[in-house]
Amino acid sequence: MVDIVLVYPPVTLTGRYGEVAGGSEVPPQPLIYLSAILKKAGFTVEIIDANALRWSLEETVDSIIARSPKVVGITAPTMLIATAGLISEKVKGRNKDILAVVGGPHITAVPEETMAAYPHIDIGVIGEGEITAVELMKAVSGSGKRSLDPVDGIIYRHNGGLKMTRKREYIKDLDTLPMPDWGALPDILSHYQQSVARIDRLPAMSITTSRGCPYRCTFCARNVFGNTLRTHSAGYIMKCIKHLKEKYKIRSLAIEDENFVVFKSRLAELCRRMIDEKLDITWSCASSINEVNPEMLRLMKKAGCWQISFGIESGSQRILDFIKKGTKIPTIESALKMTRRAGIMTKGYFIIGHLTETKETIRETIDFAKRISLDDFQMSFMVPLPGTEAYTMACDYGAFNNNWSEMNIWTPVFIPKGLTQHDLESLSKQAFREFYFRPGPVANFLKRASRPAYFRKYFKDGLKIFKFLLKSR
Repeated sequence: MVDIVLVYPPVTLTGRYGEVAGGSEVPPQPLIYLSAILKKAGFTVEIIDANALRWSLEETVDSIIARSPKVVGITAPTMLIATAGLISEKVKGRNKDILAVVGGPHITAVPEETMAAYPHIDIGVIGEGEITAVELMKAVSGSGKRSLDPVDGIIYRHNGGLKMTRKREYIKDLDTLPMPDWGALPDILSHYQQSVARIDRLPAMSITTSRGCPYRCTFCARNVFGNTLRTHSAGYIMKCIKHLKEKYKIRSLAIEDENFVVFKSRLAELCRRMIDEKLDITWSCASSINEVNPEMLRLMKKAGCWQISFGIESGSQRILDFIKKGTKIPTIESALKMTRRAGIMTKGYFIIGHLTETKETIRETIDFAKRISLDDFQMSFMVPLPGTEAYTMACDYGAFNNNWSEMNIWTPVFIPKGLTQHDLESLSKQAFREFYFRPGPVANFLKRASRPAYFRKYFKDGLKIFKFLLKSR
């Protein structure tokens, strides 16, 4: 028996890129933070990452039941909320005494609707989960039934209805959290090695170092962490990196923060410490176009940064203004040039099918991606997720399939007026072909793949992508 089993549900990618997306799992960051703080509070915890283990729904439920937990805690983005509801139903069907708790961005955005749609979820965690999880476990553990009212940040079933407690305040000092519990995951060297587009050296691992984003893009769900920026200190991050290097021999990191570069003084301190202590770790991160400058980029390169991903989203200034991106075309061009001059590779994330999108703006985006200083390119479909401004406006600008289970970035659930699903799918494939079937990107891939230690992985992943791009649909 354990006190709580934390679950990341199994994922079935039915979208267009399912055939090339597999084998690129990222450790479920919320669960390893939850595991660490719950263990520190004295609870017994196990993690089931059914996605990384490639388990079916039935295997996941069997594994939960075998552990006889008091509580099963499931994290679920929108596309997995139905799976979380089904896991709750099947677990409680076999042991009604297990408390089913669900957290994550979806239930945070639409708690009442989610609890109504999935009646076997007993409690929903709204917002950041660490402190809430500890208080909740204390409330449901031991003898006697205790009120849940003192636990901030939850919604629960009460007297035939739903009751929501006060909003949970954000954790101001993230360093008060214990170091993430990577050891609770299935073997991270076997299950979490990234695709060739995301790694520099092997073994590699993903970490998060901050929460919140200052920008207010209409398509971005800030349900859990909001616009309040908080960060781990350079010292905390160094401790995590050293642990990963010593225990797992990690040689490269993917920093998953929404905007790692925004914390300038912390970034400078971290880079200098990595340089001074000769960590020999390469790393990648994401940044807003507006945040980079030449001096900082040079320091990042010296500290091991090999790639920065930028959320560019569109090559049309009209679209950028509509989605409140807060960037200008010349600024994008300038930021990418200075990044490459610093010796750091650039990756651009784009979205196709924005609200008010047209064939002309998509063409602008494709031509822009080919013209600017990009080493790598990624395009996904617009998804008006619950909790976003786009979600409230989508039906005014096109056809919106408001089916939570289909809301992944590889499935066109929103079709702008004047376009069809076929238009979006064919133009997306065309964008990939036009970008990658050029001498520069091909030469860059071959150069990176030529390193003997990584050739096998590059060849395997690259072949899948190449076959996908050659298909007509």
